[in-house]
Amino acid sequence: MIPETLSIVERQILANQFKILSKITDQTEEYEIKLEILENGYTEQYYEIFEVDTEEIPVEICEETSQILNMYRRINNALDTFSEDEKELLDLEKIKFEGFDAHNDTHYYYMNFMVKRMNLWREYKSEYLNSHSPLSLLKYRKMLEYQNYLLDNDQYDLNKEDINCMIELSNSSKKIISVAV
Repeated sequence: MIPETLSIVERQILANQFKILSKITDQTEEYEIKLEILENGYTEQYYEIFEVDTEEIPVEICEETSQILNMYRRINNALDTFSEDEKELLDLEKIKFEGFDAHNDTHYYYMNFMVKRMNLWREYKSEYLNSHSPLSLLKYRKMLEYQNYLLDNDQYDLNKEDINCMIELSNSSKKIISVAV
């Protein structure tokens, strides 16, 4: 949220920063305008000063995003230990990581930052991760609930039964949604 008012100290600190930027960049005029807004306290123009996204992503969303990505890393590590025959018996398409819905879910933006800018979860760096569906988050939450149950019970390695359970849970979340619609 863009502030409606700034203290004199906040204005002075920001003004000093814009003075410096006006001297060391090619955008002198842009920074001088921002400097004038701050020096004169033109509150209606503060939107010119604050170019950051106005809404923060809550820490709960960030943590849940990381938990979901970690869960998928665990799933993929477990699948690496399975034979091709064992994998073929599982309906893995149902638990595939599809990303998050960029239009309706802030998880998408945090995940994108973590994968593309922070270089974490490199396995998804070249993937298209916009699921275009709010159902994907519901599926992940059901699976995450089960994973947390396993972790709470000191089970750190996933087996075929655990993967099957996650597949069933992902199916049940889609059934619940279709009944509700």
